[in-house]
Amino acid sequence: MQLLTAASSLASSLVLVQAAPLNIYNQCGESIELYDNSATQTIASGGKTTRTLSSGFNGMFRDGVGSQATLAEFSITGGFIWYDISIIPTGSTGPGNCASLDECKAVTGGTGFNTPMQIAPSGCTTVTCLADGCADAYQYPSDDGKTHSCVDTASITLTFCPGGS
Repeated sequence: MQLLTAASSLASSLVLVQAAPLNIYNQCGESIELYDNSATQTIASGGKTTRTLSSGFNGMFRDGVGSQATLAEFSITGGFIWYDISIIPTGSTGPGNCASLDECKAVTGGTGFNTPMQIAPSGCTTVTCLADGCADAYQYPSDDGKTHSCVDTASITLTFCPGGS
């Protein structure tokens, strides 16, 4: 009986940790260097890799280690996956409080786009950025209408160069 009580107590104290599979495809004509702020992985043209985003994850993926890059950003919190694409330019002075993509480029001397990408969570809004200035991406720091959400168990597809672009 004590074992049953202990097991019941343990089971009730466990927290269910949700995880979302992230399938990453490279449809570019050449290899990409997938970077996540800690490690780089080469994905050949036509290749795929999979990551698991667990509750509490807050990070990004991009092609290359350079800061001038298109970002796929994800945060798993409160039962949701929050996601967006960012092309906010960075530079030695940072984007600051610029209010447009052109203003951010002028302030930073940089560009925030390097590789086309698409984020497609199952059953939720797909966002696509094929070129610099794309409408679906964050273009300046307060461009908050570009953030989307989905249930934290949704499968997510991140495609570099969707359609081979």
